[in-house]
Parts: sequence; C-alpha cells; structure tokens
Amino acid sequence: MSYTIGRGDLDGVVVFLAVAEERGFRAAARRLGVTPSAVSQAVRSFETRVGVTLLARTTRSVGLTEAGERLLLQVRPAVQQVLQGVESARSLGNSVTGLLRISVPRASVPMLTKRFVSGFLLANPGLQLEFVGDDRLVDIVAEGCDAGVRPRTFVQAGMVAVPLTGEEPQVVVGAPSLLARYGRPSLPDDIRTVPCITFRQAGVVVDDWPFIVQGERCVVPVRGPLILDDVAACIEAAEQGVGLFRLPRSLVARNIQAGTLEVVLESFSVAFPGLGLYYASRRSALPKLRAFIDHVLSSRPRPA
Repeated sequence: MSYTIGRGDLDGVVVFLAVAEERGFRAAARRLGVTPSAVSQAVRSFETRVGVTLLARTTRSVGLTEAGERLLLQVRPAVQQVLQGVESARSLGNSVTGLLRISVPRASVPMLTKRFVSGFLLANPGLQLEFVGDDRLVDIVAEGCDAGVRPRTFVQAGMVAVPLTGEEPQVVVGAPSLLARYGRPSLPDDIRTVPCITFRQAGVVVDDWPFIVQGERCVVPVRGPLILDDVAACIEAAEQGVGLFRLPRSLVARNIQAGTLEVVLESFSVAFPGLGLYYASRRSALPKLRAFIDHVLSSRPRPA
C-alpha cells in the first residue's frame, strides 16, 4: 500500500516518541518546548490518523498500549537514524568535509590536477576531491556534481561562474613528419589540402576552424581521416602524423616544448576564453565548494 507522509504525521511521531519515553505529557512538553495541551492535542490527532489508541492515560501516569509498544519499537530506531542524518548533513554545512565532485572536460583534468589539487587537499585533509571527466555539457545538479568546469563561453545561464584560467590562443599543431610531407601552411586556406583531425563534442563534429585574417574572423572547413571524441587521443594521433589538430595552446605546451608537435598559422590564431568554474548558487554552496573557490582565487597569478 502506498502512503504519502505529511508533515502532521512526522510531527505526531516526534510527539508520541517524546511522551512514550518521558512517560508523561508535561515532561514531553518541557522536552519539546511546547505546552502540555499542545502535546495532548497532537497525540489525539495522531491517534485519530493512525486509527488506534497508542497511550493509556490515567490520572497518575501515562503508559503504552500494545499498539503503542509496537509503534515505539519500530519508530525509535528510525527517528534516531533521521536525527543522525540531519546531524551528518549539518556537519557538511559547518566544516570542509565530505566528497567534492566537479565535472571537468577530460583534456583539462591533468592541468587542473597539477595546478590546484595538491595544495587544496593539503589544506583540507578531511575532504575527498573527485574530478569527473566528461566532455558533454552536463547538468551538474542532475549528475550529482557540486560544480562544473567548462570554457567560459559555455557556462549555462543562471549559474555562478568563477574564472579558472586566463585567455590563451587556439593553435593548430602538427607533427614534423606531417609538415615534411605536406609542407607548412602559410595561410589558413592552405589547410584545406592538409589532412586534419576533427573533434566530436556533445555529438557535433567540430570541422569548421575559425581564424583571424587581416583583423576579420573567417572560418575554414577542414577534412581528414580521423574523428575522435577524446582530446588526448587527438593529440596522440597528431604526434603520429595523422593530421593537424586545433586546441588551446596550454594543452599541448609540453608536446611543443618536446618537439613532437609544431605550431602553424600562429599569427592567425583566435583566442580561447579560458575555463570557468560554475555552480548553482552562492547560497547553496557548501563549505567544501567555497574552500575550493577560495583556493582557486588565491592561486591565480597576481598582476605585475
């Protein structure tokens, strides 16, 4: 049988439990901070809803009927569990503890781990941090995440956003072996004849690459032998000479430094806006999330 619990039912359970444990209406009233008449009325209403007498009243004492004994046996552990749950939830509102889940683009996980994780966890030893790698534009509330990280232009409307990284160029990179075979493009249009690796994001293939030419934004359609939905795999394929690939420079800084990838068309690059940390509201942000935000803000490079 399905049954909808109303507020009055819960109030009745609490009052009944107080009377049963205190064995009296006055003592229960003192414990609950209400008047004895309010306790008596609540018990009568609760017994009416249950449909059976729970308390045996005399002029000298209050006892339990058989139904009352059975109810007490079952509700006391449940109420204790509820109170423990409330106390556990309250502790999350007062201290930096628990699990902090943040939805992050998979390609950005190594960079964010290197930049923010060590110092943050050292300062908050009671906290567990989880980066949930996902390239979809997820609903962080529905996904059970406390916050999300995405390019700042993709942050959902109505969310509170905190800048994580600064603006940087979107660069086109290729392996030395690929550039030796096809030549180094000098203009954006030149990449039409060079194989490119295209990235699938949220089910959409990103095969139009924007550039800045003589101060104007232009878009060049690209084609190639490989479509992937994982940036790390795209970078590896680019290093193997499969094709050119376009992405924020910070994601391939090490590869460029190592010489496995080279930047082409750098003077035509458009800006990547940087990443933002976003969450539902300042009011609902628990201390664990506020602590991470404070750490992010304190970790930003100071302006010269």
